[in-house]
Amino acid sequence: MKLGNYAHISICVHNLPESSAFYEKVGFRKLWGKSEPHPWALFTDGRLNIHLYEFPFTSPALHYFSKHMKDKVLELMRMGIRPEQQRSRDGNRVQHSFTDPNELCIMLMHYSDTDMPVPNGPSFSRLGTFGEFSISTENLRKSVEFWQQLDYFPVLTGDVPYPWATLSDGVITIGLHQSATFTTPALTYYSLDAADRIARLKSESFTFSHELKNEAGRVEGAILTAPDGQPFFLLTGTA
Repeated sequence: MKLGNYAHISICVHNLPESSAFYEKVGFRKLWGKSEPHPWALFTDGRLNIHLYEFPFTSPALHYFSKHMKDKVLELMRMGIRPEQQRSRDGNRVQHSFTDPNELCIMLMHYSDTDMPVPNGPSFSRLGTFGEFSISTENLRKSVEFWQQLDYFPVLTGDVPYPWATLSDGVITIGLHQSATFTTPALTYYSLDAADRIARLKSESFTFSHELKNEAGRVEGAILTAPDGQPFFLLTGTA
C-alpha cells in the first residue's frame, strides 16, 4: 500500500533564517515559505524536498501527501497499524501519524499530492546526489518487513560492515542500517568527487564532525551537521 506519490522530509529548526542560509549555501533552492501560523520554508535540491519548520516536533519526519489519505489510513488500520489523528496547527487540515519500528515519525497529510512540487530533475546540491534517508535499526529483518507493508521494495542488501538494506517506493529511498554508529536519521549523498566537495566546503568554513579515510589516508566521506542538528553523510559513490 503506497502512502502517496509525493513526500518530503520535515526538519524542526530553532532559527529558520539561520537554517535556511545553511541549506541555500549547500545548494538547495527555496520553493515556498510563510511565517504563519509558524515560520516554515520548503527547499529542494532537484532530487529531494526538505521542509523546515520553526516549532518543536520529533525530527526528522517523513511527510506523505494524498487526497486519498483517508482510505490509506483505513487500510493501515486493517494491517494492524494505528495512525493517530491530529489537526494541523492552523486547524484547517486533518493529518495522521505513526512510527516505524525505529521511532521514525511518518506523517500522513490529507492534501492532494498533485498540488505538490515533485522533485524530478537532476541534483544541483553541492553535497552530491541524494541517495537515501539513512535509518539506524536494531533489527533489520523486522524493519524491512515493516517498510515492505508500505509498498517499499528492496533495492540492495548487504552484510558489510554490518547488515543493511536499501528500499524504495519510487518516491523516497530509505537505507536501513543495523548499526549503532549513528542514531539520528541522516540524509546520505553520493558523488565520485566527494573528497573534493568536502575540501571545498571546508575552505568555506563548513565544519565536519567526522571524516572517513581509506588506507592511503585519502578522505572518502564525511559527516556534515546542519544548524538544526540534522546530519548529512557525504560519501564516495553513485546514487
